[in-house]
Amino acid sequence: MRSYEVILAINPQLEDEELDSLLNKLKKLITDAKGEITKTDKWGKRKLAYEIKDFTEAIYVVLNFNADEKIIPEFERVVKLEEKVIRYLLTLQHVEKNSK
Repeated sequence: MRSYEVILAINPQLEDEELDSLLNKLKKLITDAKGEITKTDKWGKRKLAYEIKDFTEAIYVVLNFNADEKIIPEFERVVKLEEKVIRYLLTLQHVEKNSK
């Protein structure tokens, strides 16, 4: 398994229930593929550096997870199709190994 981090910029007009529903959908996608969520960090509303899809601010959420790389294409497909997500950035986390 590999460690990933995804930063999501989400429609700022969403209610808390809708935001939680979206996050649960993404988390379920990961856990159904035998991955594990290691951290969820809700940053709240932040101003965007530039306008994206007529939005000047977004709700930011950072999701850290461990998963097999085979689920990443499906995860990205679902995120891209999700209209509530304005923009996302998925990165592979580099893990330092101690060499003694």
